[in-house]
Amino acid sequence: MTESPNHSIYFVPGLHRGLRVLEILGEAGRPMSLTEIAQAMELSRSSVFRLIYTLRQMGFLKEAEQTNSYALGARVLNLGFAYLNQLPITTIARPHLAALRDKTGVSAHLSVLEGHDVLYLGSHQARTGFVSNMVTGTRTAAYASAIGWCLLVALSDAELEEFCEGQVMTAYTEHTPTDAAALKARVNEVRAQGYIVSRGFRDPGGSSVAVPVRDNRGKVAACINISGPDSGFDFDRLHSFYIPETRATALQISREMGYSGPG
Repeated sequence: MTESPNHSIYFVPGLHRGLRVLEILGEAGRPMSLTEIAQAMELSRSSVFRLIYTLRQMGFLKEAEQTNSYALGARVLNLGFAYLNQLPITTIARPHLAALRDKTGVSAHLSVLEGHDVLYLGSHQARTGFVSNMVTGTRTAAYASAIGWCLLVALSDAELEEFCEGQVMTAYTEHTPTDAAALKARVNEVRAQGYIVSRGFRDPGGSSVAVPVRDNRGKVAACINISGPDSGFDFDRLHSFYIPETRATALQISREMGYSGPG
């Protein structure tokens, strides 16, 4: 957001610090002590204690099992789901993803690009034992997954270069792009064929089919995929069943978002 000329007048430092506590705990992915939070914020323990006390009273933080450590509370989750439910695309996609899950027998998901991450907005787990480990709210590094490559189709070459700048692209498997050129090649693959199949690209023994979803301008706004353990797929039907069904579902969602281009 562009900074207002009256930034110093409008900006509320106390609110900013309170929200930073939530961000720090969210990024850590584990409970943190008062000292750790204070160090991360470069504030005194007494200042941070008051922030934590307030957030605990409101239900945004809770005491963790370890003494004098804190974790995100249920109220943060409620806000998160409220945010997800306000996004029209989640409402549009929900019945289509449920139908795709029921038809293929594989878990179906909806994701968007947020910063450098894939954010899962919706997850419809398979009714069989072949479930996915990706659930609503999960974040993964966009550069390292097929669904991320689908979402990055929305970026120009220059934007993709900027996306890679300063990012440590760690290799999870031999398929992981570790530089801008390799990532661009993956993204162009999706751009050319309209989908991508992952066979152990992110996690050994797991597979997925990912397809971009487009908005009324024709721009990639989200991505859907079906994913799960290899044992949940009949790979002899990959091109005759799984890919066409996933592409058809992505097109249905795109049409409801106003997309009028080719399928």
